[in-house]
Formats: sequence, structure tokens, C-alpha cells
Amino acid sequence: MVQMKNVKTRLDRDAWLAAALDLLREQGVDAVRVEPLAARLGVTKGSFYWHFQDRKDLLQSLPLFWAERQTGPVLAHGAAATGGPVAKLRAVAEFLGREDPDRYDNALRAWAQFDDAVAETVQAIDQRRLAFSAGLFEAAGLAPDEAATRARMFYFFDVGGQITGDVPQSEAERRRRSLRRVELLTADLE
Repeated sequence: MVQMKNVKTRLDRDAWLAAALDLLREQGVDAVRVEPLAARLGVTKGSFYWHFQDRKDLLQSLPLFWAERQTGPVLAHGAAATGGPVAKLRAVAEFLGREDPDRYDNALRAWAQFDDAVAETVQAIDQRRLAFSAGLFEAAGLAPDEAATRARMFYFFDVGGQITGDVPQSEAERRRRSLRRVELLTADLE
């Protein structure tokens, strides 16, 4: 959770969005309002209006911020990893276990149930994540159908854990589980 008390400098737009994402995760979209965010950040509401026209502007910006901040770094880390496709999958799994970027996904999925624009963003991110994983499985030698199936298994492991609340608090345990998943899905590829 982002908390900044007695901040002397003006916050940037990303600080407001990060705090809004935390509030969304903790309390849902109805709680994402200017006053609670300003209080959380230890600033006046005026700072908010420097970056956003209104709450609607903030809410329209939040799904894209989530998409950029929670997916881009994961895929970039995997793409930049040295080695072949299985090594890249391991790098993604290690990053997921270490950083737990999916911790915001449930909040976005819940919001998407009643907001079509958010649903489109979530669906696009799901497709982007699945395509990246499927591409790695294909590069490891699997036929497209099998690669897509394993990509879904790889991805839905995280989604299912987030939905059921079965995400360990310990980074070491998250990493262990995440890397074990790669072992199971790639045992016949190395």
C-alpha cells in the first residue's frame, strides 16, 4: 500500500494511479474516490485535479495503468531472459513468484463484471499473456494447439490461485510453486 505523509512535492499521475489500484484491490471500485486517495497519499485534493479532470477520468485511466504496470514488466522480463523458450518461461515464473503482479487481477476482474470498457481491457491482457506463453511453448517445439493448451494451464494456475486466495504470503513459496509449474509443463521439452 502506498502511503506518503507530509509530502512537500506534488505527486505525479502514476502515484495517484498506484494508490487507486491498491484501494481498488482492498475495497473495490466504489471506494476509489478522490478524498480517500488524497488522505492515503497525505496530500490535498487539489493535487488530484492537477492530473485528472475528475473521478471518471481516474477510473478510465486505471485499467490501462494496471495493464502497463502489471503485464508489461513480466513479458519484458521473459523476453529479455537468456536461453531458450523454457528458460524464458522459468524467468517469467520466477518474476511472478517474486513480484506477485497478479495480486490486482481479481479486483479488475470483479470490476469488469459490470463495466464493458474494463472487461475489454482485461480480455485484451488475458489474450496478450496467453499469446506470449503460447509463443514460448511453440518455440520449444510444441504444435500450436498443444502450445495453446499448455499456455492456458500456465496462465490459469496464477488466475486460479488469485481467485481462490491460494497465493502464499511468502515470496519463497510463491517462487517454488511458480517454478514447479514450469517443471511440470516443460518436463518433456528439455
